[in-house]
Amino acid sequence: MSLRLYLDSARQPRMPNGSAGEWGDFFDGAMELEAKNWPPLLWWAMFSPGDLAEARIADTEDAGTDEHAELLSEWGEATYPYLVVDQPTALSRLHSRRQGLTSRLGAQFSPLYDEFVALIDTRFGPYVLLRTEALADGGEGGIRLLFEESLADLERLDSGHSTAAGGRVDSLISDFQRWQNTDPVWLLSGAGDGWPSVALRERYAATAARRSSSRSAERAIAVGWVWGVLVVVCSTGAYWLTGSVLPIVVAFGVVLAVGAMTLSVSRRRRNTSVWSVKGRSSSDCEL
Repeated sequence: MSLRLYLDSARQPRMPNGSAGEWGDFFDGAMELEAKNWPPLLWWAMFSPGDLAEARIADTEDAGTDEHAELLSEWGEATYPYLVVDQPTALSRLHSRRQGLTSRLGAQFSPLYDEFVALIDTRFGPYVLLRTEALADGGEGGIRLLFEESLADLERLDSGHSTAAGGRVDSLISDFQRWQNTDPVWLLSGAGDGWPSVALRERYAATAARRSSSRSAERAIAVGWVWGVLVVVCSTGAYWLTGSVLPIVVAFGVVLAVGAMTLSVSRRRRNTSVWSVKGRSSSDCEL
């Protein structure tokens, strides 16, 4: 089961207060991005430790609803951490941290970074709110500690230092690099109404398809070399055991036929992989 997190354009520098019935007016068509399980790297890039705040778990629903009553009964006054920052500060940090992050991600993702900055500039404000109620741990402090460590690591970029080796940012980048050929836009920035643009999605879908095709070709070459070696070994072994040419011909034919079948399957899988990547949208990524 995946957890849903949201990045919202907000009018107030805080979470909506369910006890004051504020959730009903919160969803007014303002821009919102969605991600799964953990905030994407480009969301983190807008915040610093001073942007951490706490909200009561029960207030994630409006007072007077059954949901609010259930949460209040289960969690009482327990809180969870979230992040909020004014839009100009968010933009300033994105600009100042750009080089430190894109140099790690790779130059090919600089256009994605820049379009995300433009999105925050044009469709978010006056505040940027990272809603993390799905990560609530009942006030045990584990999630807040992870947030503090991630934000402190990012803050190193503001003073011209690299992020800590093996730190939280390293972990985020490693996770992204492991899965980047599925949907890099989704993994780095989430998805929402009008985001990513069709052009941006197609740009990185084509890149992923080329990489998948290249890896398949490399595997096919490696398989070809393996079967070539097997042909030589089996033929030599047959001649050494029998001293006859006929077993060599038979061994050569069998190994060659099996090798051809293997390469054919490899090519079919490669073509299927390429088309599946081209047809994938950000909402399909199940990481």
